[in-house]
Amino acid sequence: MQRSLLLFKNSIHSEETYRVYKYELDRFITYFKLRDYNSLASMDAKMLQTMIEDYVMEKKSKNLARSTIKTPLSALELFCDTNDLMLNWKKTRRLLPPQKKKSGRKAYTTEQVRKILEFTPDLRNKAIIHFVAASGVRIGALPELQIRSVDDMPGDCKSIIIYEGEKEEYVTFLTPEASKVLDEYLARRQKDGEFLKPESPLFRTKYAIAIAKARPLKKVSFQGIIDRILRRAGLRFGRDGTRRDIQLDHGFRKRWNTIIKSTNGMKLIHAEKMFSHSTPSIPLDEVYTDFSKKNLFEEYRKAIPELTIDDSERLRVKNERLRKENTEYKNGISSLEQKVLTEQERIDNAINLIETLQKKFEESLQSDTESKIPIDPSLARVGED
Repeated sequence: MQRSLLLFKNSIHSEETYRVYKYELDRFITYFKLRDYNSLASMDAKMLQTMIEDYVMEKKSKNLARSTIKTPLSALELFCDTNDLMLNWKKTRRLLPPQKKKSGRKAYTTEQVRKILEFTPDLRNKAIIHFVAASGVRIGALPELQIRSVDDMPGDCKSIIIYEGEKEEYVTFLTPEASKVLDEYLARRQKDGEFLKPESPLFRTKYAIAIAKARPLKKVSFQGIIDRILRRAGLRFGRDGTRRDIQLDHGFRKRWNTIIKSTNGMKLIHAEKMFSHSTPSIPLDEVYTDFSKKNLFEEYRKAIPELTIDDSERLRVKNERLRKENTEYKNGISSLEQKVLTEQERIDNAINLIETLQKKFEESLQSDTESKIPIDPSLARVGED
């Protein structure tokens, strides 16, 4: 690998970010017919400044969004910085088109997710849709997930460790519905001959032979899968050809956030933790709140009925919760009754003890009275004489 690219790669901590940035870097090199990365790194700064400005203005002439042009510009800026090319980036950023009103603010509805699943016959893709809908994770986190990231939880649920080993590591969960489909997908891979190891990717690329080395899906592959399903379901539309009311993949995350935050009794700081958000306005809570998996899961369980997609499954979950609550209520009543009976027994025993002591005391007084010897009055007068 050329040194200029090696420096560039080592300055990026995310494999997915490196993949995107390198793609944009390659497009720039191809556009200007440069020989390689070292050729780009050794260019005259003034000439390169002009080339990048022309590149930005050319993209701007195609009516591309500001955010679309910023990605290749960020890749070029990082490459130049790591290779000691000092350019006027402030001047270049002024060439970007103005920021338009943000689109994609809406979330998928449960009905839309149900329709998406109806147009998803492939078991792997069905597991992916259920996974993002139930966990609220970013699509960019999926390529790094491994089998060991998943753990079983009570009530047929699962816990997922996201960004394991990194500063941003956090835990979220899957509903029983999503957990069941994920188990079916992994069981299919095993049946086809794959030996699932802790390091195996949770979602792998398509395979002709399952025993072949499992390769994880990339972020762009997840996005492509969702895009194709949405088009089949007739849900890839918006206000115009490029701006849509619901973001391709983020719409699932927004649905999760909406449901979790509107769940009765939900502790918002726990919801933010499961959503991989910090709470800078209340920093002490980050330190002193118990964010154990057990506590987070207790909060997540409150939202399971509304996170569930299938109506019959949602009804089953609600009935199961009602049965559990009814059992807990009956057990509570029974325990309370037992405590009342125990307390009444203690009171009765105390009363019996008091009555026994009172009786003994009275008998003792009577015995003392009878044992006294009467004094002869005549003897009493002897003393007076």
